[in-house]
Parts: sequence; C-alpha cells; structure tokens
Amino acid sequence: MKYLKEYGLTLLKFLGFLIVGSVVLSLFYYIFLPTKIITVFSFLYMILIFFVFGFKVGKKALNRGFLAGLKMGILLLIVLIVFNLFFYQTSFKVIRIIYYMILLFACVVGSTLGINTKKE
Repeated sequence: MKYLKEYGLTLLKFLGFLIVGSVVLSLFYYIFLPTKIITVFSFLYMILIFFVFGFKVGKKALNRGFLAGLKMGILLLIVLIVFNLFFYQTSFKVIRIIYYMILLFACVVGSTLGINTKKE
C-alpha cells in the first residue's frame, strides 16, 4: 500500500506537470513562435521533468540509485506512451524510441545524482 500511494502521487504530479507544460507550449504556439523552437522547448521540458523526478527518487533511495531511477523512468515512460497512443494515435518509429531512451537516461542520471548528493 505504501508503494501504491507513493507511486500514485508521483504519477499524479507527473501528469500535472505534463498538462501544465502542454498548456504553456500551446501558448508559445499561439504567439507565433516557430514550430522548431517549440519542439526543442518541449524536448528540453520533458528531459527536465524526467531528471527532476529521477532526482527526487534518488534522494529517497537507500542504495542503487540507478535502479530506482530506472524503475521510475520506466513507469513514467509507460504513462507517457499510453498518453501519446490515446490522444495522438502515434505509431512507433525509430526516432520515437530514441526519444524515449533519452528520457529514460535523464531519469537514471537524475536518480544517480540524487543518491550521490544525499547526506548520510
């Protein structure tokens, strides 16, 4: 029950940040910024979200921060993939798989840094 509550709260926070980021990036679209700039901002925002959530998980982990980040990254990726399949009906392409791997790597790096900055 403890893990369900912890991961459920984390998923709700992730969805909140995802929705807020989508709204802000939509506003950038309506002030006539080029699409390439919005795409770069979106990519950097997703990397930042995954890094921050990985860092927070790494701070709570007792050992092996990369495994905690890997678990959290996979969980967030599953939510992101379901979200993309449900709303955008996107298919899997090689570039999308590379995108997901970069996000997973950001989460693992964040958790590794999180566990290394933890005071003992």
